[in-house]
Amino acid sequence: MALKLPRAAEREYLAIYGIVAIYVAALPSGNALVSFSRDLLHSLLALRRRYSGAHITCAYWVKDKAEARLIVRQVNADLVFLDATAKTAQRCIENVAAHMNIPITEHSLVLSRARTAVAFIEDRIAEAQASGELSWFNSAYRAWRLEAKQIGRGMSYTEARARLRQNIFRQILTNEVQINPTQIFPPLPGIDFSVSG
Repeated sequence: MALKLPRAAEREYLAIYGIVAIYVAALPSGNALVSFSRDLLHSLLALRRRYSGAHITCAYWVKDKAEARLIVRQVNADLVFLDATAKTAQRCIENVAAHMNIPITEHSLVLSRARTAVAFIEDRIAEAQASGELSWFNSAYRAWRLEAKQIGRGMSYTEARARLRQNIFRQILTNEVQINPTQIFPPLPGIDFSVSG
C-alpha cells in the first residue's frame, strides 16, 4: 500500500522543522529500497524516474540526517543477506533503530502534527487578514511587486502568502520575535544589493 505523502504547506513545515524521513520504497521487481529524505514527494518522483511504478510503503522520521544515515547504512547492510521485501525492510528499520537506541516516529503521526501546525498557522493568518493586522504584509508585498516589475520579476499573492507561512513556521520553531518583510520577499538586484557591471 502506498503511503500518504506530505503536500504543499506540510512539506514546507517539515523542511523548516528539519526532521528526516527514513523510507521504504517497493520496486516493481518486488524488492525494496531503503533510503532517507527531507522531502518524500521529491524522493518519490526521483525514484519513479528510475523505477516506473515504485511507491513508498512506509516512513519513519528521525531528528536529523546523521541519525537517518546511521540507520539506513545498517539496514542496507543487513538487507544484503535477506529477501529484501518492503515488509522485511520495515521490520529491519524498526529493529536497527531500537538496537541503536534512536527514537523513530511513525509517518502518520508526523503528518498529523504537520497538518495541525499548518491549520493553526492558516487560521492565524486568516484572523490577522480579517482584523487588518496583515496590512503590513499586503503593503510590503505591493511595494516589492512594483519594484520587481521594473526588473521583470514577479510573484503571485499565493506565493507571497506561502513565504509568509514559511516565515511564521520558522519564527515559531526558532522563537524569533518578529517577522521582517525582507525575510519574506527575495532580494532584488540593484535595490537590495548592487549589480556588478
